[in-house]
Amino acid sequence: MKIAINTTSAVAGGGVTYIKNLLTYLSNLNTHHQFLILTTLKGKEIFYFQHPNFKFLSFRIPSKSSLLRILWEQIILPFLLKKECVDVLFSPGNLCPLFSTIPNVVMVQNVEPFNNELTKGQGLIQRIRLKLLKLLTILSIKRSQRVIFPSIKAYALTERFGILVQRAEVIYHGIDKKIFYPRIEDKTSYLLKKKYGLDKFILYVSHIQRYKNFLELIKAFILLNGNVDDDVQLVFAGKCFDREYYDEMKAFIAEQGYESRIIFLGNIPYEELPYLYSDCMIFVYPSTCESFGMTLVEAMACGAPVLASQMEPMKEICGDAAIYFNPMDFAAMADTLYTTLRDRNQIFTMSKKAQERAKIFSWENTAAKTLRVFG
Repeated sequence: MKIAINTTSAVAGGGVTYIKNLLTYLSNLNTHHQFLILTTLKGKEIFYFQHPNFKFLSFRIPSKSSLLRILWEQIILPFLLKKECVDVLFSPGNLCPLFSTIPNVVMVQNVEPFNNELTKGQGLIQRIRLKLLKLLTILSIKRSQRVIFPSIKAYALTERFGILVQRAEVIYHGIDKKIFYPRIEDKTSYLLKKKYGLDKFILYVSHIQRYKNFLELIKAFILLNGNVDDDVQLVFAGKCFDREYYDEMKAFIAEQGYESRIIFLGNIPYEELPYLYSDCMIFVYPSTCESFGMTLVEAMACGAPVLASQMEPMKEICGDAAIYFNPMDFAAMADTLYTTLRDRNQIFTMSKKAQERAKIFSWENTAAKTLRVFG
């Protein structure tokens, strides 16, 4: 069987992590299937590897804009699939070609369009974008033979809108245990702290978008003033996808005089993340909308004590290995931070629970289950 995987929607963060690991672990499986990987020029640099069963094709148009990518998927991709004699197409970015006769498997990775509260808070252009994505996702689900969801929550969100998914499968993402494990404070750890000017810090790893709730965490941290040591920092790592929101946060931080204690590292190298997870006092995840939450699993695998939003799928992913809070109440968030930071025994217990919980996530299982869905 020849399986095409459309990776053109993977541009950053969890989407890239998912594709990179899925392809790697699919290549390790004992199978005679052929894989055709469709990607952008930048994506090929990230995902490419040599393997007799894998062929990579890169395209310029899908990387220019989201609209051009959708048009490429709907108009050009069906002809390409036919030319390449593809038996099944896997689309892990919500959308598949609606008029292709080739069997489709879709993964609903982005659940933002199905969250009404988030849609209300957006500007006109963003609301139109989310409505279009929602419509195309619904049509793609109806068009597909099989649909993969990365969490039960993602599945439940679409069901709430009356979308009947006949052949749905929940398949969790995995964790690369060769990269994400507790790191002792060695020379690399010391050099990274020195590089970024860090010592004692609370960590949040996520790309900057409004629904990720950065500002509420900032307000909670400032509310801790006088209750935690003055040298404790709040550290963010991730690429900025909302410049207006970022500027709003920076202005608020400057107004409060916290420029030296609230640090934005930007999009740091992937190999540095395990050290940040291992060295942080607490990992905080206040997001209000996720389909999975990749950095939650990475943090747990490194033994970071986790405080997370009480909204699903965070509880589904972390189980009893995290302490939960209302992400819309920064005063309650501050109280949870304070209570946790002052209890060293609890922090030690949370770290052990986190490492144990992370063991249930495996890229080997993700790849094997996904391959079975292809048929």
